[in-house]
Amino acid sequence: MKKVIFLVMLLFFIMGCSVPATIIPTKESIPITNSPGQTKTKPVDQSTHQTVTPFHAPKKIAFSVGPDQAPVYPKGLSIIPDEHMTIMAPAAGSDPYLMFAANIQNAEGLGGPVVLETKDMQTFTFATGYARPVMNAPYALTTCKDTFDPEFDLNYAGPGSVVQDPTQPAGHLIMIYEAENHCPGGVWQHFFYATIGFARSTDYGKTWPAPIDKELGGPNRYPVLKGSTLEPITAEANPEHMGDALPSAFVDKNFLYVTYLFAGPGGDGRIRVARGQLGSSSEINFKKWYNGAFSEPGIGGQDSPVLPTSECDSENMGQISYNDALDLYMLTFVCKFQGEKAAWYFSTATSLELENWTVPQLIANSEFPMTTQCGKNETGKQFDGWYPSFMSPGVASGHLSNTGYVFFSDGCDSGPRSFMSRTFAITGP
Repeated sequence: MKKVIFLVMLLFFIMGCSVPATIIPTKESIPITNSPGQTKTKPVDQSTHQTVTPFHAPKKIAFSVGPDQAPVYPKGLSIIPDEHMTIMAPAAGSDPYLMFAANIQNAEGLGGPVVLETKDMQTFTFATGYARPVMNAPYALTTCKDTFDPEFDLNYAGPGSVVQDPTQPAGHLIMIYEAENHCPGGVWQHFFYATIGFARSTDYGKTWPAPIDKELGGPNRYPVLKGSTLEPITAEANPEHMGDALPSAFVDKNFLYVTYLFAGPGGDGRIRVARGQLGSSSEINFKKWYNGAFSEPGIGGQDSPVLPTSECDSENMGQISYNDALDLYMLTFVCKFQGEKAAWYFSTATSLELENWTVPQLIANSEFPMTTQCGKNETGKQFDGWYPSFMSPGVASGHLSNTGYVFFSDGCDSGPRSFMSRTFAITGP
């Protein structure tokens, strides 16, 4: 009997002192509820009490794109796309795919979303039953009031993503868009203060709420992400782009995840992520990812990068999708590196709750020169690959298979550009 007790105690001691290989010995774990009935653990650094992102081991993935192709699209869209694009699968009983894209301005000088349709991913026409633009900013891009107006989308409302709200019936769409105010102190300037806006539609995106003349909008059209740097209220001597900009969105379970870039003082040119939980009839509150957790408020909160460091000097124009073939989340983006060059890069993750992204890798055949001094006041950059938006026909919106298309623009990011496409192919283990 004494031998049995001794063996049991020895076994208990050995098991109790062993350390899981994925956890650093000085860390402990806290439970995280990822979805109902599902619990995971997350390491916590006891010295700082901050969570430590457990990056997952990368799989051997080959990701490449083909040569440029020039789709046919309506005349008059000389500056498209101006943000990330959404290509939505056909609604029940219909054939065409819908594309929501940002166009800087129409004949009246108002910038905003245009909706195109296509059956073959090569020829695009204006979608039947959709106004042009389908949603307006209250003032033209180059127009101001006589006095300062802090309205968050005063001069521009360009969609980054349009998604179905999974907690509502079909046709209840959400638009995540870049909102810009170019009028500090009532004086127009090329450089903007950007905020990320949220709007709802109940008729498949045919109608959207009108602008609301308040800094924080109103029901069904309001800002959800605003930078920690205060918006200028007087004209600036040395203006620069500021705020949270270049959004795109992805729905995972009942969470809406948004990628974006923080610009202005303290900006590091690296991609951020925030999320909001859907299912409420009231305004959706977003939380920004900061030092290992979604912990900071969407309006005015701090944030930090989600990707591990790589050879990229800067990252922007991100898109989160889910690759059904690989069973992984994918983050694709524009990487500027090695001086005046840029390319598309990708990273993968197993959890958006943990943001456990791998070190970014090059998408083959996407590297091109980046030149400067183009567009308005020669402040823009020229690149064959702005706003890359990946999609795969035959799968759910926001999901990818191992082949598909990427739509983007070739030209100046602050001037004329051409709407282009490439095919892509992904292979993995």
